[in-house]
Amino acid sequence: MNLKKIIILCLFISTTLLAKEKVIFWHSMSGELQTTLNKIVTNYNNSQNNVEVEAIYQGSYEETISKFKAISGTKDAPTLIQMNDISTAFMYKSDAITPMQKFIEKDNFDINQLEDALLNYYKVDGKLYSMPFNSSTAVMIYNKDAFKEAGLDPNIPPKNYTEFAEYSKKLTKKNNNGSIDRYGSAILMYSWFIEQFLANDGALFVNKDNGRTHENPTSVSYQKELSQIFEFLRGMYKDDSATSFGREWDSIRAAFSAGKMAMYFDSSAGIKGIINNANFEVGTGFILNKTGNFNGSVVGGASLWITNSSANSTQKAAWDFIKYTISKDVQSYWSINTGYYPVNKASYNTPEMIKNIEKYPQFGTAVAEIKETKASYATQGAIIGVFPELRDKMTEAMEKNYEGKISIDKIIDKNISDSNKIIERYNRVNK
Repeated sequence: MNLKKIIILCLFISTTLLAKEKVIFWHSMSGELQTTLNKIVTNYNNSQNNVEVEAIYQGSYEETISKFKAISGTKDAPTLIQMNDISTAFMYKSDAITPMQKFIEKDNFDINQLEDALLNYYKVDGKLYSMPFNSSTAVMIYNKDAFKEAGLDPNIPPKNYTEFAEYSKKLTKKNNNGSIDRYGSAILMYSWFIEQFLANDGALFVNKDNGRTHENPTSVSYQKELSQIFEFLRGMYKDDSATSFGREWDSIRAAFSAGKMAMYFDSSAGIKGIINNANFEVGTGFILNKTGNFNGSVVGGASLWITNSSANSTQKAAWDFIKYTISKDVQSYWSINTGYYPVNKASYNTPEMIKNIEKYPQFGTAVAEIKETKASYATQGAIIGVFPELRDKMTEAMEKNYEGKISIDKIIDKNISDSNKIIERYNRVNK
């Protein structure tokens, strides 16, 4: 063999040995969230020589799942994909993913370092199918200055529906013309908050143990508890102590920052931005229920899934990246820069996170909620393939309840009827 051929062979061998495993990662993080995620990906790629992750923004969660449905199971599918919480049923039943449990067991990975409530949510029949990454929960946000003005203790927020309605009335402020300058409260027209109230009341969203035991739910299961919630909300709408700012998160957040209402509910991921935009002291409290005895809140946000379209070596590379993203230091960085809470328990002990919570003590409410959540089918949240459609129906019911033109019984009867028809259609197609 001549020298030229030897050099070419050596270069080929060298290139092959040095080639990195390429992991295509689809995600739905935009704006500052995307900037922070890209930094994590870059740091990981620079930390080792075996794997290269390419993070590709795919639009909203809804757009991402739509794109994935079109190519799942083909060579064009990404190795790693971020999906929101309510995509769990579709993903684990899709036959397009490799359960996270497989990598955990093969690697003897200690999942006890992760928050119990998150494992509770993303497990089905005791098996973890995806890895929690960007996690949030629902919290009450309130104006402490308004509390003081109304003669309420700014450090003791309401805990049950009755207290919240009483506080809301006291916090409502009218001007000399009798017009309302500040409502006591508001609720975003978004089903997720109703789901939080239901779970905290110990109520299932759908039957079959909230769809948690591999059986497709056949109906919704919340008639009694939903009636109590709608009565509580309508009472405040009727006496003008509560209002609506529609379905948009930005609208209700802007209204709160402008002092147009004193209490509302938000994702824990929004706490930091609210505090930074308010010219008054902001307080946070637990999500409500009827009794005031906290049972738990349901996880929001998204998790990471490994698809089975890639070679085993590429899937293994994706698993290595996942372990990096949920490490205590990375989760601390992610939380501080995004507002999502860390999925790794040890993140709270990092100097950076300790400093951040000292600066934003309100964030501790979300942490306490997660740690105090009692594991149950109710607090796990529902697993159902048509969750987005059911959320749309619930949001429509919330809006009709706000308008107050139809009786609560009729609103709920229609919601249940429409929702059950959606579930029935899904079950016929997915036997």
